[in-house]
Amino acid sequence: MNSFLIALLYWAFLPTHDYYISTTTVRVVLESKQIQLTSRFFIDDIEALMQSKTGEHIQLQPDSDSAVIDQFVAAFYQENLTIEWDGKPQDIKYLGREYQDDLLVVYAEIQPFPSAVDELIFTVTFLTDFLPSQQNIIHFSAPSSKNSVLLNQAKTTHRIFL
Repeated sequence: MNSFLIALLYWAFLPTHDYYISTTTVRVVLESKQIQLTSRFFIDDIEALMQSKTGEHIQLQPDSDSAVIDQFVAAFYQENLTIEWDGKPQDIKYLGREYQDDLLVVYAEIQPFPSAVDELIFTVTFLTDFLPSQQNIIHFSAPSSKNSVLLNQAKTTHRIFL
């Protein structure tokens, strides 16, 4: 009973924010035939998600267990972001993460990117099953086009024509 009360008090006094949002920048780099991905999430949202999934208190910045956090973040990223072309989902390679103020910044890439692709389909579900009001902004940049889109629990997929 005491541990439950301590946990309840801990969560009651955590600082919260009024909005739930992530941003992902998707940059097509034709010279290196790759797509570079950079995503930003509030640290407290990721910590709460990890606790709900693992049942353990995991702390980011400073990391309580870097190996566990890397494994969790890589899986979370790859499970909640899909980019496909020619009818095939592409392999997203997790490169790493860092902290910027109260944000977790995740880096990933897709290689190779063929120059003959006409359309990309994004499916983004970051935190939408955990936080129903979560919104995910995608900023897309390629030599021939720029586009930004807001995705949420009701709309998780967007097509971009190159």
